[in-house]
Amino acid sequence: RFPKLNPLSIPQVEKQTLPNGLRIYLLEDHSLPTVTASVRINCGSYLEPADKIGLADMCGEVMRTGGTTKWTGDQIDEQLEGVGATVETGIDLLFGTGFMNTLTEYTDLGLEVLAEVLQRPAFDPDKIELAKVNKRSAISRRNDNADQIGQREFRKIIYGAESPYARYPEYATISAITRDDLIAFHKDWLHPENVQIAVCGDFKKSEMIAKLTKYFVKWQ
Repeated sequence: RFPKLNPLSIPQVEKQTLPNGLRIYLLEDHSLPTVTASVRINCGSYLEPADKIGLADMCGEVMRTGGTTKWTGDQIDEQLEGVGATVETGIDLLFGTGFMNTLTEYTDLGLEVLAEVLQRPAFDPDKIELAKVNKRSAISRRNDNADQIGQREFRKIIYGAESPYARYPEYATISAITRDDLIAFHKDWLHPENVQIAVCGDFKKSEMIAKLTKYFVKWQ
């Protein structure tokens, strides 16, 4: 016999859509003086051409590391580290993500950085080259782990070698990726109707809607 389960309390999430089509979800939680934003982007590496495998992943990485038209990547790092905040982006097989976490008092800074990274990435050529170096290094080490070899071969057998579920970057596909490719991928898939943002934390809903409108409503 087991004791009665605690009652399940489903939080009430506020749903809003900005005039540009960006969908936002808000949940107040005043238990901690922090604010967290999670972004879901409807795109993934399944959309990249077969001769440029790694494009989506690199786009998601350099969106953040490569800075924006307002700040360099290093300047963003300094600002966030100075207040103990985090902003990250990435693109996986089936979807892209963004993340922001900050103390309540630095909410505006965190949201502004997140908005700049999503809307106006600069794709700094030096950061693109650094990303390529890191990915080539990962390729050179991937046969060091027998589990990874087995997983790659298993996926090829199950899905077929040409399936997006079984494709992996190679030296040639990484070298083929250009800055223009990153810009084009971002332009094709990073627009407000294709993005959802969920914000949870220590805020008032009306004030958070105003902040999100301020930083994201001009996104087209």
